[in-house]
Amino acid sequence: MGKGEIHGRLSGTNSQGRRRVLTCVLAAMLSILLPAAASPRIVKDQTGRMVNVPEKPQRLVSLAPNITEIVYALGLGDELVGDTDYCDFPPQAKDKPHVGTMVNPSLERIVALKPDLALGTPEANRRETADQLERLGIPVYGVTASTLEGTLASIEDLGKILGHEAEAKNLVAQMQARIDRVEKPLEGQSKPKVLFVVWYRPLITVGPKTFIADVIRAAGGIPIGEDLKGEWPRLTLEELLPENPDVILLPKTESFSPSLEEFQSLPGWKDLRAVKERRMFFVSESIMRPGPRLVDALEELAAILHPRRP
Repeated sequence: MGKGEIHGRLSGTNSQGRRRVLTCVLAAMLSILLPAAASPRIVKDQTGRMVNVPEKPQRLVSLAPNITEIVYALGLGDELVGDTDYCDFPPQAKDKPHVGTMVNPSLERIVALKPDLALGTPEANRRETADQLERLGIPVYGVTASTLEGTLASIEDLGKILGHEAEAKNLVAQMQARIDRVEKPLEGQSKPKVLFVVWYRPLITVGPKTFIADVIRAAGGIPIGEDLKGEWPRLTLEELLPENPDVILLPKTESFSPSLEEFQSLPGWKDLRAVKERRMFFVSESIMRPGPRLVDALEELAAILHPRRP
């Protein structure tokens, strides 16, 4: 998830005249391009929206990397006809036709792919996108997760919607077993204070009600920012200094790779215990995606925070 995607939301805005014209044109295209749809069923998605979902979706478009990973993990890679520019795992996802960014996907590209179902999430997509696709006759099913448990629930939910309930239950059972193997040995252990750096100029961290904060807790840490509001709150260095984290975590991505030495010369940062003791770690960007690999991130964090754990 890039910096721009962090701030994306399913919050609708009024369409302007140009958008209305575009929607009408695309609707006309859709009536020609789309094959006859399978029998629909009206279901409530995880965002609370009522969605007309085909009984057996066969052409899927994913609007977020974590959803793409879930689709592949359920064995539905062949049914995925398109995904976003940021969908890079598994490697096969890079070869799918891309529909643009998560915040502003191309409606024209989505229509051209003739999907019978699009899959989105309020953490990355705008409500306006879902509404426009619905008007074009493409249902958008939304999933959301703010905890490890919620991530497991979203996988099971998609399994039901996509007709692969058994595969989803098996995947979730495997993930839960791995979570238990991490959490149980950490019971009663001391918990280091952890700062997760989404961005550092300005400093953006994770709010308490996010799946990243939940992973930190499950890995035996205390996420700094428990009293902050919002999913991605800003934190001043003046506010951070009294917290004095024991460990600082940074996601390793192509767009975010500052050197650890840089922090040792930055005002404010150089005075932090974690910087002085070089307790700063780059972690896999899988921690930014509430999907099957979130358990990989949990295991990675537990090894960092408790290297001597059983």
